[in-house]
Amino acid sequence: MSEAQMDMKEGISGKLVAAGRNLWLAGLGAVAGVEEGTRDLFDRLVERGRPVEKRQKKVAEAVADRANRTAQGLSQIVQDTVEFESREMLKRFNVMTREDVKLLAAHLETLTKKVDEYAARKEAAVAPPADPLIITPDSLSATAAPKPARPRQRKTTKTAR
Repeated sequence: MSEAQMDMKEGISGKLVAAGRNLWLAGLGAVAGVEEGTRDLFDRLVERGRPVEKRQKKVAEAVADRANRTAQGLSQIVQDTVEFESREMLKRFNVMTREDVKLLAAHLETLTKKVDEYAARKEAAVAPPADPLIITPDSLSATAAPKPARPRQRKTTKTAR
């Protein structure tokens, strides 16, 4: 091979190597451009997604709140229904309800007060004077004219039919 042919081969192979290298660099540049573009695109998509996320959160919270209120309403309806049905069943079996017990307790309290008042009046009427040796106008009038006794009422018996 002659020197001219060698120079020609080196020139062609140098051109091929240079072209290959340029092609390789162009590919790397394309990858770098895509990477930068992808990063920019990703950042823009993130920024566009933030308001959408806020709106979706608000919508989800509103739906959850409405569902909670509906569940609470249904729970109250079920509780009221169970209470009503329980009271009705207790009435059918003639079992005292809480209200019946409260009413009975109030009546007992009233009767207890009346019995206590009656016992206090009875004790006051029967109690002897504090000192029998001291004579007061009240004690003279009490001994001078005794109260007339009330006639006893007869108990009537029912006749059997």
